Amino acid sequence: MTALHRAYQAYPRGFWVLWWGTLINRLGEFVVPLLGFYLTASAKLSVGEVSVILSMLGLGRFVAEGLSGSLTDRRGARFTMIVALVGGAAMTLALSFATSFIQLVLGVLGFSLLSALYKPAASTAVADLTQGTQRTQAYTLLYWAINVGAATAPVLGGWLAGVSFRLLFWLDAATMAAYALLLALFYPKTARPTRAQAQRRTLFPHDPLLWWFCLASLLFGLTYQSYKLLAVVFAQQGFTPLQYGQVLAVNGALVVVLGLPLGHLISRSNHPRWQSVGAALLGIGFLGHAWAQTLIDHMLAVVVWTVGEIVAYSISKTVISELGPMTLRGTYIGLVGSMSGLASLMAPLIGGALLTSVGSTPMWLAVSALAFAAAVLLLILEEPIVNRRTARSE
Repeated sequence: MTALHRAYQAYPRGFWVLWWGTLINRLGEFVVPLLGFYLTASAKLSVGEVSVILSMLGLGRFVAEGLSGSLTDRRGARFTMIVALVGGAAMTLALSFATSFIQLVLGVLGFSLLSALYKPAASTAVADLTQGTQRTQAYTLLYWAINVGAATAPVLGGWLAGVSFRLLFWLDAATMAAYALLLALFYPKTARPTRAQAQRRTLFPHDPLLWWFCLASLLFGLTYQSYKLLAVVFAQQGFTPLQYGQVLAVNGALVVVLGLPLGHLISRSNHPRWQSVGAALLGIGFLGHAWAQTLIDHMLAVVVWTVGEIVAYSISKTVISELGPMTLRGTYIGLVGSMSGLASLMAPLIGGALLTSVGSTPMWLAVSALAFAAAVLLLILEEPIVNRRTARSE
């Protein structure tokens, strides 16, 4: 208990407000994981209609995360997070009453545009509250809370769906509203930037290092988001939905078990080279799917790319938070985050086209090549990133 108390005291109160709020919100994140199933089983939509609706999640995230960073720099992380959570809760409630295809498309897009404002603001908040190796450890703790929720919510949501699908929407909205209230009551208020400071900010900074980093993040994201195609490949190879769920459960379990110790190890050196290591492991893992024939083969591949995911995530948020000036921290984080949204939109489309035209093995080869390209690019960017971080800390 004494050790836990010391660990708790090591971080400011604002961070723990974020941590507990994130855990509550993620434990209640029922709608997004089960949205495809809801649209198919309850709304009775076709595969094509479901694909269009689900793509709105990626489109909204791509737009919102880029805008969120600038909004965070201008109005503060607290304001942006509350707007995202309240807006997301309202759209979730509205979605529970949507019935037509057009209503669902607009509802999901609206939900994504509002709720996705949250991520860059939260990452900026962590950077504002911490520094040095503590910052890397803080991001790891938050990542761990996210994945505890991600591993629990689909199981709980699947059980609740048997009672009522509409209940999922209401409970999801309730946890977002609860988190917003937690922020409003307990998260520390910060001074707003002066008019002169706000006028000097820009949505698209002229910084080549930032844009090269965005490209590396896009390449990484295109590989990672291709995991969504595993379901199609599993069906083609004759595996059952239960077996598919077992394989994906390996990812969630490993993040929960290895996330904190690996994050702590990486925070000791706090070096950007870990990003290259993570990207390379991601590529090796997805390469394993190219020749996987048995369930164990696929599980081993998931183990490798999950470790790569953990390693890269443990340091990437810290790097990007220290890449730009403090007055543009949110903008930098938001622009890099928008690459994940773009990847979530593009990866299923590109992967699906490759899967249809050339088959699963060439598709996985192409996907893994993107991760290896990201690893090489991040290795090239290592020296300028280290120089930039050093200059910012002086």
